[in-house]
This record gives sequence, structure tokens and C-alpha cells, in this order.
Amino acid sequence: MAFVKTHWVPFLRSIFVATGALWLPLEAYEGLTNSDVNLQFAHFAGFVVALGVTFFLVDGNYLAGYLKRSITIQSNSFDSKVIVKFGDLFKMNGWKAIGVNDFFDNVVDEDLVSSNSLHGHVLNAYWKNDSKDWQRQIDQSLRGAKSKKTQREKGNTRRYPIGTTATAKANSQRFLFVALGRTNHMDNVVSASTESLIRAIRGMLGRARIVCSNEALHIPLMGSGLARVGIKNAILVDLILAAIFEETKLSKVTDSITIVLPEEKSSEINLGAIGRDWR
Repeated sequence: MAFVKTHWVPFLRSIFVATGALWLPLEAYEGLTNSDVNLQFAHFAGFVVALGVTFFLVDGNYLAGYLKRSITIQSNSFDSKVIVKFGDLFKMNGWKAIGVNDFFDNVVDEDLVSSNSLHGHVLNAYWKNDSKDWQRQIDQSLRGAKSKKTQREKGNTRRYPIGTTATAKANSQRFLFVALGRTNHMDNVVSASTESLIRAIRGMLGRARIVCSNEALHIPLMGSGLARVGIKNAILVDLILAAIFEETKLSKVTDSITIVLPEEKSSEINLGAIGRDWR
């Protein structure tokens, strides 16, 4: 079972709890009655595993919540539905937010843009043979946006403020590309902070309010990986939620906003705990 492998620590804890829960009553019974319980070890082990698995599933889904795959967070402050779930961002219908560097570079060469970043993945998946079309859509979308001319050896030379957001479409996919990290123009290393993450999310939501037309908006776990915010993924979820709540309180963005988490982060992020914190 994959979820046991992912959550092996709470699974072992559940087995130990089940062992104690069975062993103590048996010991108490034998001590009080001066009689032996006729129970073979194999049967005892089977009861322990059955009880342990039951506790593991109940605890993971309803108590501690580490097995939850999706939560919905609601507030009286706004009428948008906010969902946090594990899944594949690109299999979901609606607008998708993608963090990019503040130059909106379009060359995936492991220097300007890494193929391991979401920015690079999207360019390779949807504009691999026509990155100029992506740049054309971005430039058109950013027309009139504040920027600053910056000298660089290669790449785009217009630097945009964090939170600046452009739109681009490829086939049925619709994207909001938001400047998330600031680029060191000497070595092209991009980095972000908690402050820039919140500013980027709020800037993107402001643009989404204009373009989404009440269609679903999906936000990945921005700030992880190459964005180099440098904090735990569970805290990143809280920061993204805080930015969503602050911006949505100003005025409605769209009907449904979903934070989509990578499947491989399920051992690091407890959706049950996040749901309790934001209840």
C-alpha cells in the first residue's frame, strides 16, 4: 500500500498502539484471574495488524488527518470556495498560475530558465517549438506594465516588479504567469522571499479577478524548489492561503480557487492539520 510507505512513521505508531491496546487487557485478565489466555502468537499478531490498520486509517482520515487528500476552507469573509488538494495541476480545467522570473524569460537552457521549474516545464510542454509565440503573448499582455531596463549578457532586458502577471494560452490550457522571484542579472540565479511570495500571489489574484470570469483558478505550491524561499512546504501552504484570504476579502476573485500540491509532498504536508488551523 503506497500510503503506508509514505506514512510509515504513523503506521508503526498505530501498530504499537494496537499492540498495547490488546496486550494490557490480556495481562490484566491473566493477573486478576490466575488463568492463561489460550491465544496463539499468530492469532495475536493478526489481531494487532487488523486493529493497527483500522486505527491508522481512522487517525489518518478523521483525527490527525495525514491521509486526507483534499480539504475545503470556507470563511464568512468571502464567497469563494478555497480548496487545498494533492493532484496533477495540468489535468485540471481552468486557469493555472505559474511563477516565473522577473524578466519573463522564454529560453529553457538551464541558465535563464531551468527545465526542472514549472516555468520551464510549461514552456517545454506547450511552447517547445514556438517559444516566440509565448513571448509574443507575454509582451502583449504586459503592454503598459511598469518595468525597468536592465543590462544583461543574454535574455530579456525588461525587469518587472514582483507580482506583475501576464496571460498566455496554448490549445485548451490557460495560464497566469506571475513574476515570483528576483533574478541576479550577473548569474541569472532567481530567489524569492516570504514577502515576495505573498506579493506575487496577491498580484496574480488581482489579474485573475479580471480574466478568470468566475472560472476555476489553480495555484501550485509556489515558493518551493528553485524559487528558493527556503521554508517548509506546509508553511508555504499557509502563506499562500493568507495571501488568498487577504486579496479575496477586498473583492471576489473567482468562484473556486484550488491550491494544487505535488503528490510527492504528501508526507510533508498534513491537510488535516492545515484544515484545523484555518477552521
